[in-house]
Amino acid sequence: MHLYVSIALFEKVAREMLGKASGNVTLKDISGGRDTTISHILSLLRGELVAENGGSALFVEGLAQSLAVHLVRHYGVADTAARAQTALSGSKLRRAIAFMAARLDQPFDLNSLAHEVGMSAFHFSRLFKKSTGVSPSRYFIRQRVAKAQQLLQETDASIIEIGMTVGYSSPSHFAQIFRRETGLSPTDYRRG
Repeated sequence: MHLYVSIALFEKVAREMLGKASGNVTLKDISGGRDTTISHILSLLRGELVAENGGSALFVEGLAQSLAVHLVRHYGVADTAARAQTALSGSKLRRAIAFMAARLDQPFDLNSLAHEVGMSAFHFSRLFKKSTGVSPSRYFIRQRVAKAQQLLQETDASIIEIGMTVGYSSPSHFAQIFRRETGLSPTDYRRG
């Protein structure tokens, strides 16, 4: 489901929540992340939009505002000069993310990742977390789980094969990580 929140609504919510500090608020890129609150809001929104009588515009508007508040509260970042100096550049962040995505079947290696973008492991790790809100290793786990979700939905490969494809040699370890990240076992996720 693709949903577009109007800029006017987003800016209004940012102003009300952050006051003068709102400045130019942007959202963190959390590719492959899973947020149960957003999923719930989108489910309610979809139900309202496909309702026989067209649903209530007032309810849809309230859900859109709730979504905007949640996004600003949990993913909003004030885009200030200070942040720009303490975050990875867009090109380095994209290169790091692509490097991880190409190696989901391999163990996480912070030194190789930092070397790929020409930085020390410590400096890279600190700036990556400032840019994304999570550590590089946590982001890598989320990428693995997102790929596993895609494979569970789009292929008939066994759960063991999928776990191995995303770097887990133990089915129980894969299931444990998958459940921690999604709230469901791989089997339940595939059925859903």
